[in-house]
Amino acid sequence: MATIRKRRKKDGSFSYIAQVRMTRGGHRHAESRAFPKKAMAEEWAKRRELELMQPGGILTAKWRDVSLQDAFERYLHEFAQNAGRSKRATIEQLKRFPIARVQITELTSQQIVEHGLMRSNSGIKPATINQDIVWLGIILKTAVAAWKMPVNLSEFEAAKLLLRSKGLIGKSKSRNRRPTQAEIERLRAYFQRSQRIRPSAIIPMEDIMDFAIVSSRRQEEITRLLWSDLDEQASTCWVRDAKHPRQKWGNHKRFKLTADAMVIIQRQPRAKGEDRIFPYNASSIGTRWRAATAASGIDDLRFHDLRHEATSRLFEAGYEIVEVQQFTLHESWDMLKRYTHLKPEALKLKGNHNHECT
Repeated sequence: MATIRKRRKKDGSFSYIAQVRMTRGGHRHAESRAFPKKAMAEEWAKRRELELMQPGGILTAKWRDVSLQDAFERYLHEFAQNAGRSKRATIEQLKRFPIARVQITELTSQQIVEHGLMRSNSGIKPATINQDIVWLGIILKTAVAAWKMPVNLSEFEAAKLLLRSKGLIGKSKSRNRRPTQAEIERLRAYFQRSQRIRPSAIIPMEDIMDFAIVSSRRQEEITRLLWSDLDEQASTCWVRDAKHPRQKWGNHKRFKLTADAMVIIQRQPRAKGEDRIFPYNASSIGTRWRAATAASGIDDLRFHDLRHEATSRLFEAGYEIVEVQQFTLHESWDMLKRYTHLKPEALKLKGNHNHECT
C-alpha cells in the first residue's frame, strides 16, 4: 500500500513523500522517495508497487544497492578465511575493476563479456581471465545459495559460454619446463655465494632446491614436514594438508623418500622446540627462488618445476606408475602424466634389442 505525505520545507515550499510498503511471500519491504509535485509522487508509487508485485520483486529491491564489491568483501570475510594467497589475490584484484561497482542484481552478460574483453585487450592471457570468471561465478552462486540474493545466473552462464567460444577464456596449458643441469649448477653457485656472505641469516636454498628435486615436494609442503612424522627406518614421512582438488585441509598422506632425500633431511640441524625439518616460510623460499633465477639469468623457471623434474627423474630411473605415486602423491595417472616429460637419452633399454636391420 502506498501513502503520500505533504511536508513543508525550510524555505516554505512543499514536497511530497511517497512511501511504499509491501509484504509478499513472508518478505517485508518499505521504501520512500520525495518529489516536488504530488502527481509525480503518485506516479512513482504506482510504478514501484507494480514492480514489487512481480516475482522476486521484493528480493530484488532488498539488494538494490548491493554491489559486486560488497559481495566480494562478504565472501572474503565469511568463506575465504583459509583461502590460499593466490585465490585471495584474485578476488582482491576483482574488487579494483569497474565490474565491481555494478549492482549485483543488475549484472548482465554484456558487462561480464566487457570485463573479459578489457582484460584481453590489456594483454592478459585466457587462463588468467578464466580465473576471474571462475571466481565471479563462485561468488554469484554463493550470493544465491547462502545470501538469497536474486542474482540472474543465466546471464553469467551466457557470458561464460561466449567468452569461451571466442577464446577469451580457457584452461592453462600444462608446463613441460625442466631445469637443465647447467641451470641447476648456476643456481647452486648463486646459493653458495649467498650462504658465504650471510651464513646465519640465509635460508639453505641449496638444500631446499636439491630436496625438491629428489623428493617431488612442493615448497609449502617442504616447510610443513615434521621430525615427529619422519620414519627413518622405512624412509617415509607424512605430508600434512597435501594438495587436493577438493579437500583443502586435513588431507594428510604418507610418502616414500628417496635415499638422496633422506641424506638431505639427516643433515638438517634440529632446533630445540622446533619440530619442522625445514623451519622456514614458504613465501620467503619463493622470493629467494625468484631472486636467484633472475640473478642467474634463468628465464621462466618456477620452483614448482622442480617437482616436474623430480617426477620425470623417477620415471627415468625405471619406477612404474604406481611406484612413482608413492613418492609424488599425485591423485591419478591423468594428473601424473603431465609431469612426465622424459629425456630419451636418460631411458635405459630393457631386454634384448640387438636385432639386425634388414
